[in-house]
Amino acid sequence: MDLLVIPVPFFDKHMAVQAYYFRYQEGNELMKASQATSEFDGAMLSPLLATLNVVGIDAFTMGKPIFVPVNNLMLLADLAQQCRVPYEKVIFVLSNDVKPEEPYLSRMADLKKKGFRFAIQKLDRVDVYAPIVQMCDYIFFDHRLMHHPGQQLMYALTKRNYPKISIVMTHINTNEHFEALRDHGPALFEGRFYRIPVTKGQHQVKPLKMNLIKLLNLVRDDNFEFSSVAEVVQQDTALTVSLMRMINSPFLGLRQKVKSVNHAVTILGQVETRKWVITAVSKLLGADRPDELTRLSLVRAKFAENLAPAFHLEAHAQSLFLMGLFSVLDSILELTMEEALQMVQVSDSIRDALLYVQGEYGSLLNFIYLYEAADWKTISRLLILYDLTPEEIYNAYLNALQWYKNLLEGADEMEEDLISPNHTPTRRRR
Repeated sequence: MDLLVIPVPFFDKHMAVQAYYFRYQEGNELMKASQATSEFDGAMLSPLLATLNVVGIDAFTMGKPIFVPVNNLMLLADLAQQCRVPYEKVIFVLSNDVKPEEPYLSRMADLKKKGFRFAIQKLDRVDVYAPIVQMCDYIFFDHRLMHHPGQQLMYALTKRNYPKISIVMTHINTNEHFEALRDHGPALFEGRFYRIPVTKGQHQVKPLKMNLIKLLNLVRDDNFEFSSVAEVVQQDTALTVSLMRMINSPFLGLRQKVKSVNHAVTILGQVETRKWVITAVSKLLGADRPDELTRLSLVRAKFAENLAPAFHLEAHAQSLFLMGLFSVLDSILELTMEEALQMVQVSDSIRDALLYVQGEYGSLLNFIYLYEAADWKTISRLLILYDLTPEEIYNAYLNALQWYKNLLEGADEMEEDLISPNHTPTRRRR
């Protein structure tokens, strides 16, 4: 698929993800003869809907609803025919070229009768767009613009005149702003606020997390002692249950049920035990933080591993996985990144990348950050610089999403993915 795409989480006031928003670009705009003036490029067919129809919504959103941008041509085309995923799982976000006039109003009314939902963003006049707003389920406001009197007035008018419409506040980038807004109108929140570590004042890492970090450090050594790992695992009920559940899964096909932690890690061996520890510990470390942090760290880790061949770092795939995994360690431990890295044993290459986005792995991590920010112009330049295609990046990212999805689908699929040989997209030579 010649598509660059990133699903962005939308949170409720309890920091639970309720939906995702698709940001995307078709292909590499710098390679096109005439550059597109927008991400839609005048298309009548939505590449996002085509992707959802093929891949399914669960890989991108774990079953949550998804906001999909549509332009005026897509709206007038047969959206019902294009959208083969359940309508209740999709909210169509109207672009600015959908005007409060015919034939758009009639088409929206017809689609509303079929169960479609709509959202609108980047409005400058709520009163002028009233015929459209009345048919919308969501309206977006950009928090960065809320200091302007015009935006404040439009926000107040929306709350007063359209009490049934759900407000989405985007670009909230601090915990303080989120806390100030959470009980004052918006139904959904978007931004980097959930990634920001709470580092004010004295903060001690909880004993349970210290135990998990100790386990991570143990398995970093290629010749770690099974007995040492078993001793730490047995001190944590969740880890013990996870390990025993995996080792006794039908996938492994063991003739006799394993009943001890020490026996389990011995059977797995060092390589597979390390895989299990890294994945299990990463989920438990973030258990008291927003679920999206765990998802972000694991998807980022697998994405980094998948990109290793593209950046000529094939031999460093395991280290790149750790780099991605630890890239939110400050948020999970609620420390500065420098303090967090003092607690885990990482190589200088990982440390330089996480602290300074420099060194051997810095370019790859910077690429991931830019991709997640949907900075498509910079990404397009880097694709040319590194001799990559959008299809390669799409496959690497989709593989990471599907890998994460498999981790959550139950014991059998989770264990199969952890134990089976690693399959990463092959670097295509040209």
